[in-house]
Amino acid sequence: MASPIDPTLAKSLIQEFQTQNSSASGPGLTTPDGSFINGYFIDRQSLETMLSDPNVAGVHVEYAKHPDFIGQPVNVFTIILVGAVPNTDIDATTVYKSSGDYFDQLPPCPPICCNLL
Repeated sequence: MASPIDPTLAKSLIQEFQTQNSSASGPGLTTPDGSFINGYFIDRQSLETMLSDPNVAGVHVEYAKHPDFIGQPVNVFTIILVGAVPNTDIDATTVYKSSGDYFDQLPPCPPICCNLL
């Protein structure tokens, strides 16, 4: 389960990622416009749609190649969200499985979000 984090520690961890991501030896993850990525904006309506299913216990976040850059050797990614429901399969190896409702095309930060630092 997620837990609250001290804002100072959160900002420090975010800054460390941003510093590493923008260095020559870092992963170099970028937005479609070529900026180094800081995160994504997840709109309330998408979350409410997923969480309106009473069987959904949470949201699974998965990194994926951005659809406009499929097959290209650039580090432009997106995230895909899917509701997670308890996995009651007899041979289940995971606690949760997909509800089947996937969401993508989440706007990257920058430019959509403010800098949290």
